[in-house]
Amino acid sequence: MPEFDAGSIVPSTRDLLQVISTRRKSMALVGLVGSEGPAEDAARLHELNISALAFAEAGLAMQGAARATKTVPSLCLSRVSDRDGVLAARYHGADGVCIDALLPLDEWDRLAKVARTMRMLPLALAESPEGAEAAAKVGARAVLVRGASADAVIASVGSLPKSLTVVAEVLSADADALRRLVGHIDAAIVPSAVHTSAQFPALVAEVDP
Repeated sequence: MPEFDAGSIVPSTRDLLQVISTRRKSMALVGLVGSEGPAEDAARLHELNISALAFAEAGLAMQGAARATKTVPSLCLSRVSDRDGVLAARYHGADGVCIDALLPLDEWDRLAKVARTMRMLPLALAESPEGAEAAAKVGARAVLVRGASADAVIASVGSLPKSLTVVAEVLSADADALRRLVGHIDAAIVPSAVHTSAQFPALVAEVDP
């Protein structure tokens, strides 16, 4: 875990839930930012009117990108398992964190409360159909469903209540896989290979106007 000064943490001022909750009428795009040139990537994605940024883990890349864009919320995709993990994510600029939906309910609630205290959005992390079912029961307002394909994600979210905001992360997704998700989810993680392509502005206009 990255080192951080807990005393210097300030609560989030960016509303991740607001920008990813589309009621599935459109699909918010969340650009995955890597470790090389994160501030430049964040600025470019901001210019493209992307809804939010995502980072594989808490660290300097997220911190630099979060400071480069004052208004675009950031989501930390790594699973947090304790209080320090939640606080480290916020210290490095996260406005949302992922908590395993399969944790015991009291433990999920405890970590979610820490996140909410920092005005972050706690997302229930579902990496299987069982995880998706659990996400509907822990009281989360949003869930991150991670799967190997668009069809796997769609199958997992089919039984989720419409009131639950669903973010999809299809591993190694291309533009066609992202299009496949439209209408089934609220928001999708966009890999670097997609958002750095010349066709990406057209995709934004198409699914996240």
